[in-house]
Amino acid sequence: MTETETARGAPRKWRGREPEDRRAARHEQLIEAGLDIMGTEGAAATTMRATCRRAGLTERYFYESFKNRDELLVAVLDRVVLGARDTLIAALHTSPSEPRDLIRHVVRSFTDYVATDRRRGRIMFVESQSVPELAQRGEQLVKEFTAPIAASLETLSGGTEHDSTTIALNSIAIFGALAFLYQHWLTGSSRISKRRIVEHVSLVIEAQVGVDSTPAGRP
Repeated sequence: MTETETARGAPRKWRGREPEDRRAARHEQLIEAGLDIMGTEGAAATTMRATCRRAGLTERYFYESFKNRDELLVAVLDRVVLGARDTLIAALHTSPSEPRDLIRHVVRSFTDYVATDRRRGRIMFVESQSVPELAQRGEQLVKEFTAPIAASLETLSGGTEHDSTTIALNSIAIFGALAFLYQHWLTGSSRISKRRIVEHVSLVIEAQVGVDSTPAGRP
C-alpha cells in the first residue's frame, strides 16, 4: 500500500501508524545507521548510499530527512555529544557535595556513557575532527560539552575565586585531556580497567582545577 489520499485529502495510515510517525521512524533509522558507520568505519565512510543500505531504506527517504550528507554527519555528532553533555548535567545534579566525590561521580557517569557504546567515543574524540564537514560544528559542540564543566569548576576550586578566562581555559584543558585519555582507552589496545581510568581522569581534573592564571591584583 502507498500513501494515497483519502476522500478528505489526508494520507492514510499504514499498519495503524500516522505518516508523521513513519517519517520520524525513518529519520531515526538513518541516524542510527549513520552513527553505526561513523562509529565503526569513520566519517569518510558515512556516505548517503552506505547509510541508506545500513538503514534498509531507499535513497529518496534520505532526502526526506537531510538535505545532504553533511547534515547527516552533523546530526550524528549532535546526537553523541549532546548525549554526553546531558549525561554530565544529570550527574552533576545527583552528585555528592564533597569535591573529591563529586568529581569521581561525574567522571564515572561519563565513562559509563562512552564505555557502554564505544562508537560514541570514536565519534566524539576522533571523527569530529577528521573531516572538514564536522570541524565548525565540532567547535560549537566543544562549547556545549564544556559548559557544565565550567559551571562546576567554581564549586571545585575550594573557595578560590577564578576569573572567567581561567575557568574557560581550564574547561578546554580538561576536554583536551579527556579526548586523548579516552581515545587511548577506547582503542581496544589498552588493558586499563574502567576503575583505573576513572581514578586517573579524576586526578587530572583535580590537578587542572588548581591552575589559575588570574592576573594579580585583579579587581
